[in-house]
This record gives sequence, C-alpha cells and structure tokens, in this order.
Amino acid sequence: MITVRLFALFFVLNFASSAYAHSDSTFPKPQEDFNQHIAEVRLHLIANQLNHRSEADAELNLPFERKASTAVPYRGKFLLIHGLNDSPFIWHDIANALTLRGFDVRAILLPGHGSTPEAQLSMGYKRWIKSSREHMRFYREQDKPFYIGGFSMGGVLATLLATEDEPIDGLLLFSPAYQSTKDHLLRWAGIYSKFRPWVFGGMIREDNPVKYNSIPINATSQYYKTARTLKWRWPRKPLNIPTLTIASANDSVVDVDYIIRSFNQGFTGEKKLIIYSNDSDHSPQDHVEYRASAFPNQRVLNQSHQSVLVAPQNSLYGKDGSVRVCNGNEWAIFSRCLFYTGTHWLGAQHTPSPDDVPVARTTYNPDFAGVMDAFDALFLR
Repeated sequence: MITVRLFALFFVLNFASSAYAHSDSTFPKPQEDFNQHIAEVRLHLIANQLNHRSEADAELNLPFERKASTAVPYRGKFLLIHGLNDSPFIWHDIANALTLRGFDVRAILLPGHGSTPEAQLSMGYKRWIKSSREHMRFYREQDKPFYIGGFSMGGVLATLLATEDEPIDGLLLFSPAYQSTKDHLLRWAGIYSKFRPWVFGGMIREDNPVKYNSIPINATSQYYKTARTLKWRWPRKPLNIPTLTIASANDSVVDVDYIIRSFNQGFTGEKKLIIYSNDSDHSPQDHVEYRASAFPNQRVLNQSHQSVLVAPQNSLYGKDGSVRVCNGNEWAIFSRCLFYTGTHWLGAQHTPSPDDVPVARTTYNPDFAGVMDAFDALFLR
C-alpha cells in the first residue's frame, strides 16, 4: 500500500511539473566574445519575450559593457550581476558612475531572465551559478584588478564567486539577499511548486519592461538553494577584501538583520555597510553607518529593496521616470496605487500612507551621490 501511494505521489508531482514546464534551454551560453554573446541574447529575447514587449524593450534587458573613462586613472574591471526577476538595466546608473571612476564594466543577463517569467518555471540554481562563473572567467584578466557587484540574489552570487579559488579585489553589494524574510516558507517551495507554480496564482500584469512582476514558485526555490549554497561555504572562508554593502531597513524582501550579521562575521577586510533607516535608536557598530531613509521634499517615505542603487535621473525608475511600481500589495492597495492620477507617496512594499494618498514603490535613491562618495572612500584610496 505504501509503495502504491508513493508511486501515485510521484506521478502527480511529475505530471504537475511537466504541465507547467517551460524550457529556456536555448538561452545563449557565456562566451569569450561578449559582443557576439549580446547579439545572440538579443535574438533570443526578441524570439521568446512577452507578447506585448517590443524590440526596444528587448534592448533594455540586454547585457552590456562599458569602457573606463580615459580622463581618470584606470582602476580595473567590474562584473555586475542582477537579482531574481530582474535584468542588467538595474545597473545602468552604477555602471555610468564606475566608468567615470576608471573601471571597465560588464553587466550580465542570467538565464531565464529578460524574456518571460515562464522561463523560470523549470530553471535550476546551478545554472545561474555556472553562468556567473563562466562570465567571470571570460572577463577577468590576470594583470588587472577585478571586482564584482551584486544586487539582491546577484549579491549572493557575487559573494559566492568571491569565496572560490580565484581571488577578487573587492565587492559592491546592494540589498544582498543572503536570507529572505520568508525563509521559513521558501525551504518548502520546491515541493509546493509541483502543485502551484505561481506565487500569485498565475501570470499577473506585466507592465514593467525590465523586470518580471509574476513570480514562479520554482524561482523562489532556486533562489533559496543559491543562498543555502553560500551559507554552507562562507563560514569556512571569510573574505578579506574591500566590501561596500548598501541596504534599507524597510526592505520587504531580505532579512536586513541577517545582512548585518553576515557583514560583521563574513568580511574581515576594509568594509562599510550603509543602512537607510528612519529609526533613530541604533546601537553603534564598527563599519556600519545608518542614514536617513525618508526624503520628505521628494515624497519619499523610505527606501525599498530596489531603490538603493538607482539614480534620481534614471529614465524608467528615477524621480521623473516612466515606470510606476505598485505590485506586491493586496488588490485594494495595488489598484488605488495603479490608477491614482495625483502625486503618490513613495515607500517600500507595505509602507502605510500618512494621509490616504496611495504609496507607490520607491524606485530610486535620492542619496545616490552619497553612495558613490562612500564607494570613493573605500575603493579609490
């Protein structure tokens, strides 16, 4: 009887999995010729992207490379890795700032991203790790300093690469998702995804041209496995390299207390952690700086998971950007935010309105210049 039940369970799991499978096996592999890689990714995105996205939208999601300014001393190379459901577009402002400081920059696109959320229904975390590792191998040169930047899950991948055999010269991390606030649920996501493939019950409104709104449960499971891989390895190899980490205390995605513990214990070199917070009661800690998260003159109530690395001038996410982010809340809150024609408040997910005017997501950092000042103090000595 037990054997029959196990067989039945196995059949159900496999049937449910295959019913929602969407292979992204054709996603171009990293290669030494990065321009050729970009060309192949362009063709892949145009052929596989969401129906309402245009070729111009595909261009926004492409990996990219920029050369260091010749007006300043050359300082090395930065490989930039985006987060879950994201794309290289998130790095455009940081990339511009880095090139002005003498760094070559390359921002990669991870498999399963930039096209359709369905591509993550069958994605595996080992593929993200392998892809990041191969991009690093092709980009680094022995005679040039080499750094890695990571946002969210990309921060996990960046730190993971830094623990491997080939040494790197520093890390730049934004909202590194070392542990989620939903970790107690994510550990079961691999099983749950066999029965219910979407976090929100299916494909939802995809109105952001450079980021997925819909989240397959498998994607969250693969993120969890990526973070677990780092947790198993990192305690055995603390990193003695310059590290700048930026996060928001109001982040609804990652466990900020865990970021602080990981920062204090996992990095032993020159380091700085900046946390945006409106709480004035913080215990002093070495190498940790708290900055005001609210900017009332810009109607910013606090910083969000994404906003910390985006400049106010950004064409999509900036102060006058064209993309408004309302998703992640209950329908009543989401719909009021989406259809409100006045001037919104801006805040992290689940931030309450002070006066019943809807709160949209904060998508840029009014203190972007201050972030780069901290970068200069740590990396340009």
